[in-house]
Amino acid sequence: MALHDREREKNNPVIPGLKDLAECRECTGFNLRKATRVVTQIYDDAMRPTGLRATQYALLVHAYAMGPVQLTRLAEEMVTDRTTIARNLEPLEKEGLLKIENGEDRRSRIISVTDRGLRKLTEAYPVWKRTHDEVKRIMGLEDWAEMISKVSMLVDRLQKK
Repeated sequence: MALHDREREKNNPVIPGLKDLAECRECTGFNLRKATRVVTQIYDDAMRPTGLRATQYALLVHAYAMGPVQLTRLAEEMVTDRTTIARNLEPLEKEGLLKIENGEDRRSRIISVTDRGLRKLTEAYPVWKRTHDEVKRIMGLEDWAEMISKVSMLVDRLQKK
């Protein structure tokens, strides 16, 4: 070990070594985000002809299934914060796919899918379904089902901590 490395370790013993840093490649967050990026790219590529991104489609689906729904409740369901979901809803509102109205007080916002949004959902569903089925086929149905179960369990456990 070089003299300056030993000196640095003496002065700051929390500096991790290369072995410790190598373990970071096993980071749950990093690996889940990596998997999410790959899957999102597949869905985004497939959904491109519909004019929707995968995240926008998911927002429309949840807003329709839950709607009319308070923005806060939708954010909770999507496991994101109000600011992020509000920013992601803006383009959908501008395209006339969603309506965002004031709720009972000034801070409360109610989200609902418009008729145009429902038509877009109907148009995009077959594309989403083909892509979803293809991802499941590539993963293998058993592995896919196990992954969904384990990710759901992980989300539940981590939200309760």
